[in-house]
Amino acid sequence: MWTWTDPAYIGEGRWDDPEGSYRVLYSSSSAFGAYLETLAHLRPNPELRAELDEIKKNASGLRATVLAGPLPWNWRARHILGQGAPDGVKDPLVAVGKATSLASLRTALDSVAQKLGIKEIDAGAIRVGFSAEFRRFTQAVSRFLYNQTQADGAPYSGIFYLGQHGDEVENYAIFERDGDFPVTHRERSGIDLGDEDFLRACRLLGIEPS
Repeated sequence: MWTWTDPAYIGEGRWDDPEGSYRVLYSSSSAFGAYLETLAHLRPNPELRAELDEIKKNASGLRATVLAGPLPWNWRARHILGQGAPDGVKDPLVAVGKATSLASLRTALDSVAQKLGIKEIDAGAIRVGFSAEFRRFTQAVSRFLYNQTQADGAPYSGIFYLGQHGDEVENYAIFERDGDFPVTHRERSGIDLGDEDFLRACRLLGIEPS
């Protein structure tokens, strides 16, 4: 199950290469974190939910209104939960939210941020923005870090970042580079409807599990 993203989808992820020359492997340190990150785009729009809540009864002949936030019926069948060992990750990851990292980004990418309408490069700029502009900025961050090297000339393996939905969620974006695949598969399983981590993620995101 551990594999690089299909090249056709490069550019959709937060830390994807804006130039499309390398791929990124996304993972989380916990099942709960993986569920939160994967399910987040399915959470209901607050404005739409409020509008739907105002509908008491549809006019005669119209279908019943679907509640905001239900999980697609086949979502669990189309996903699996896997564990792997990052034994192929030989070099450090950049903790992008640390003060030293943010200071470097301000120096290197301020002009990029300004063009995108981002006035300040801070923890919010790399963590909580959902707009297309913020996505373009985090991808620019990825490209910048991909090209950086350590004092000994070795590159960085990827990015360590906290989740958008909780400080306890630790995530990793591993860069595709020459060499062996960075993760060794250990275990995989289907997603059970009674999985407590799955149910907790759904509950916090306002999604109805199915």
